[in-house]
Amino acid sequence: MAPNNAPKLTKGQRTAERVLDVAEELFADRGYDGTSLRQIAAGAGIREPGLYNHFPSKQALYEAVLYRALNPMAEVLARHLGTAPDLRTYTDLPGLMTDLLAEHPLIAALFQQAMQGDRDSIGNRLMMTWLDQLFRQGLQNLEESAPAKGVAREELALNVIAMFNLTTGYFLSQRAFDTMAAGSLQSPDNILRQKALLRKMMRAMLVG
Repeated sequence: MAPNNAPKLTKGQRTAERVLDVAEELFADRGYDGTSLRQIAAGAGIREPGLYNHFPSKQALYEAVLYRALNPMAEVLARHLGTAPDLRTYTDLPGLMTDLLAEHPLIAALFQQAMQGDRDSIGNRLMMTWLDQLFRQGLQNLEESAPAKGVAREELALNVIAMFNLTTGYFLSQRAFDTMAAGSLQSPDNILRQKALLRKMMRAMLVG
């Protein structure tokens, strides 16, 4: 919930946010190439030409979807790892990523599309630009941490990938959860359980 003193959005800003919400859902479900501006406009309740008042192209809209979700993640990584990181810094990191992904859980599906889909797709290339940045940032900071001294770069890279898969895979597993238990993976209680599990697993990876 926005703070009481937060500036109110204009009508145009509210429309743009609604377009971003719809676009995020459609891109996650159908991919970049399988989603049209007409579908996004219909979902947002406006005519297709009205989209161009907010986003000049489909690519620009996709970039805006990614920026809205992933820039906060990049900033948290930089801030959290920027000051003398220790073991707890890294064991807490998956929980922070989980909280950020919980705000945009559909981004996990876009991650998987980019990593497994057509490398030549514009959408996948744009997503991989973000993923490359996040992976490089995570590996560089892990290499500089005390717990990682003397550990082979390949092993550290596998730790980064494992953390990424454990964090994002959670938001892709609702159907699996449905076969074993009732409720939503995005409920506050289950998010807390997941964060506690990630902390234990991350500590085990780093300590060995």
